[in-house]
Amino acid sequence: MRLDHPYLTDQLIPYIGNKRKLLPLIHEAILRTGLSTGTFLDVFSGSGVVARMAKMAGFKVIANDWEPYSQIINRTYIETNTPPPFEYFGGIERAIGSLNELVGVRGYIATHYCPADDDKYDVARERMFYTQENGRRIDAIREQIKEWREDGVIDNVEESVLLAPLIYQASYCSNTSGVFKGFHCGWGGATETALYRIRSYLTLRPPLFRDNGLQNLVLKEDASVLADNLDCDIAYLDPPYNQHQYGSNYHLLNTVALWDKPPINKHISGNGTRDKAAIRLDWRTQRRSAYCYKSSALNAYSDLIGRLRARWIMVSYSTDGIIPVDDLLSCLSERGRLDVVVKRYKRYRVSSQRPSPRPHTIEFVAIVDTQTDGRQDDVSRAVKVILSNEAATTAQR
Repeated sequence: MRLDHPYLTDQLIPYIGNKRKLLPLIHEAILRTGLSTGTFLDVFSGSGVVARMAKMAGFKVIANDWEPYSQIINRTYIETNTPPPFEYFGGIERAIGSLNELVGVRGYIATHYCPADDDKYDVARERMFYTQENGRRIDAIREQIKEWREDGVIDNVEESVLLAPLIYQASYCSNTSGVFKGFHCGWGGATETALYRIRSYLTLRPPLFRDNGLQNLVLKEDASVLADNLDCDIAYLDPPYNQHQYGSNYHLLNTVALWDKPPINKHISGNGTRDKAAIRLDWRTQRRSAYCYKSSALNAYSDLIGRLRARWIMVSYSTDGIIPVDDLLSCLSERGRLDVVVKRYKRYRVSSQRPSPRPHTIEFVAIVDTQTDGRQDDVSRAVKVILSNEAATTAQR
């Protein structure tokens, strides 16, 4: 299987935690199970890249994530095997073409998240998530998709297939370093990083589809609820590693997905980070992840792992994670025989001009055979493998 196939790289949101560069490691973990068919449950699917790989490998895929933007992306790439008909337009190319031809309008995004003038802006008062031009394009395209859906011109699946490339473009063209808790003061910041994408003209492209001949499924559930209701051959877990909540980090993608236009101040009032970024608040009550807190992450993990109805359990994690490695592996070993695959990984950097004092971390995938009893030394052996890689990384610095 080609891990550089466009299906695994095309229109993949630039997501912190995105596993695109770790696909070889995760693929190796899948190979160790000996399975090439069956049901693959991606419990925290996020950008969907691992679910795409599993689908490409021949598994029936169930992709789950409670973030609305993730549901739309994965409904397009995982659940939908072939392009919907778009009968009203005469095909998907014409539907996308109609959206690209729209004249921009100064709507919700352009008013609240863009400077009034792309060349004369006030960073103290105006948000700069997008250029005014691209903000207007997001507004025009999103309003048109909403109108088509309400008029019955497109169905639920066709709506998602149009929204997925818009969500991707809303991520790609943003004046950020990847998350929406803040924006660069000026296009690309002091170093004018990534101007090629920030000031590019927002244009939609049809998604790439992959037909694996199976009825794949996309869900939007709390993982703890999901565990009791699904049987699978492989359950893959990749929850948050740190304190940053995804609902807060990617709030603008959820706004484009839901198009509910939560009330916010038109200009920055100076009342903290939330006001500056105009972060929607529903994540606090609807999608606050226990995995983002040291006080609750291990208990949440232990509960979920203990209830999964899976032949194999695979967990991606990092030595930078909130849960200590030995605690995580001890928890997993209670479900069966434990193995681990490891990779030295270049850490996320805000820009190439700002190197990190710790340029690398160790990423690993723990693999649990739930039908084979664990050995007494499984955890110590796995920890030794991980820490020996970390020691080698430290010696190279």
